Amino acid sequence: MERAEVHFRNRAEKYNRSSNWVTDERLIRRIFELAGAGPDAHVLDVSTGTGLIAKEFYGKVKKVTGLDISPEMARYAEGCMDEIVFAPSEEMPFADGSFDAVVCRQGLQFADLDRAIPEIHRVLKPGGTAVLCHLTAYNDADRELTFAIQKLRNPARRNYLMPADISGRLRRQGFREVEDIEYVTDESVNQWIDNGAIPLENMDGIRALYRSANEEFRRLHNVRFTDGDILDAMLFVIARAVK
Repeated sequence: MERAEVHFRNRAEKYNRSSNWVTDERLIRRIFELAGAGPDAHVLDVSTGTGLIAKEFYGKVKKVTGLDISPEMARYAEGCMDEIVFAPSEEMPFADGSFDAVVCRQGLQFADLDRAIPEIHRVLKPGGTAVLCHLTAYNDADRELTFAIQKLRNPARRNYLMPADISGRLRRQGFREVEDIEYVTDESVNQWIDNGAIPLENMDGIRALYRSANEEFRRLHNVRFTDGDILDAMLFVIARAVK
């Protein structure tokens, strides 16, 4: 398995252009709203990357801190937050109860969930909110093929997620008021696989998997072949919970 630091060093330059969801203002705004962070809030953006989630909070709350492992990604996050801290999500260098809200979009699939989820719980204040947004399969019918595609696209990925995986872990960690919000994003596969971090053979392999996909996968993902591209309605699940 490729190291996440290497993967995102290679992706940094293209990251903000690598998917429709990356700059999706409606999705970003939804994460902001679910966090419920007011003007006096301290917010932590886990796996902040190029800072697009942190930027939505910046100037609207008291302080936004970004956490990441990639200085190369952070070069594109200038002006998006009050501070950035370089550390893994499994070992956050913050005191207990430091934040009113912890948010994360597309970071925990690269983390050790048995360590990262307890850290999110630890650094949240009592009554604080976690909002964790990640790409998932739809159900068991598309699971195998979805995960095969994701493996080729993200060689550093550690976790392949089903819709209830993150919320289930939040419940087991002791979070309350746990809920899942589904969000479907229409993605160009050509754009999605041209991420700067995978070889041409992986890109060709992904296209081949779409071409050989069964009818149920094509139905669930509303797969369309058009103008030399492939369109996929990908499912994100936003898990929201209160400590």
